Amino acid sequence: ALETGWGKSVMRQADGSSSHNLFGIKATGNWQGDQARAITSEFRDGRFVKETAAFRSYDSYQDSFHDLVSLLQNNARYKDAVNAADKPEQFVRELQKAGYATDPDYASKISQIAKQMKSYESYAAVATTTKL
Repeated sequence: ALETGWGKSVMRQADGSSSHNLFGIKATGNWQGDQARAITSEFRDGRFVKETAAFRSYDSYQDSFHDLVSLLQNNARYKDAVNAADKPEQFVRELQKAGYATDPDYASKISQIAKQMKSYESYAAVATTTKL
């Protein structure tokens, strides 16, 4: 939701096709797959700056999900986040501590989105189960 505006702003590859990158995962390290270059906001030296960066591209959204899970499970820096997977707010705080995102408010923004989703789920449950 945060990285792509609820899927409305998935970055495009040079040929205009979708990168299917739902999580803003950059094409760093040993990434050998396709890439999409995009302008991104990064928090550097106490302020947000615009940068061009290479991001991973996938054949499908399913591949994007699989790669996120693989990245988190196979990278030691995310160990504390993975260990907190059953505690969502702690999980996102651990992701932030591990450097998943440069935004110092990343964890609180994700937590706010989760709270909004819970309130929408509650509203939908009431709306669909209440007899008039």
